[in-house]
Amino acid sequence: MSARTASKEIFRVFWRLGWRAKRTRVFALLCLVPTAVLTAIKIVEVANPHFGTTAFDVFLRTMMAFYFQLFVPILAIFFGSSVINEELDNKTLVYLTTTPVPKIAIFLGKFMAHWLLCAVIIGGSLGLSFIIANFSALGTAAAWLDLAGYVGISWLALWSYCALFALLGTFMRKSILLGLFFAFGWEAVVQYFPGSTQKFTLIHYIKSLLPIQPADGGFLVFRLEPSSVAESLLMLLFIGALALVAAALIFKRKEYIISDSV
Repeated sequence: MSARTASKEIFRVFWRLGWRAKRTRVFALLCLVPTAVLTAIKIVEVANPHFGTTAFDVFLRTMMAFYFQLFVPILAIFFGSSVINEELDNKTLVYLTTTPVPKIAIFLGKFMAHWLLCAVIIGGSLGLSFIIANFSALGTAAAWLDLAGYVGISWLALWSYCALFALLGTFMRKSILLGLFFAFGWEAVVQYFPGSTQKFTLIHYIKSLLPIQPADGGFLVFRLEPSSVAESLLMLLFIGALALVAAALIFKRKEYIISDSV
């Protein structure tokens, strides 16, 4: 079996298993919380035209921050880190690695299944929230282009984060802890520093792609000194690709000891 065919088979297996997992259902429901909140605000807005704010204002000022600074990193940490750690914790890695399938194909197939699970959960929730909040403008092409842009940026963000956390998972058993520190410690602090220090975070390049002005986006773009769109796209793609290649090579060469607690 070729590596490409093997990756497809591994992807199919873990794609089906992923949707059956309790963790996936929990995260899917969690990501629908903003949608429910926006639905309630939209109902109040329609019932009371003089309501102080609109659902779309809330979407831009608050919900976008929840999606890009909370849900995207959280899903990437748990799904990215579990590409290898899940097999170690369940002691099933030996069954995968003793099959006549290239180890790189195993890693890439499972990674793509986990990334796509995250992409469907985030993309579905973000898209539904946008449609509810901006329902009156859906007759225009601009609204659908904005929606495509938001969802596309969320998928690119997931690509970078998932690859980075999958890399951590190839050589650390407790990589979730380091992932949480990176996303909600390092990035939460450094992104608000002025100047080039912001470039040492993934969230900087993600925020640089969002079509929101600092005055309109609240703390999501506070003190943002954005990079260009081209640089942000290239950096997110490059970081994700580099981390994924490094993770696949480490997984291919490393001998894992199931009883290891490190």
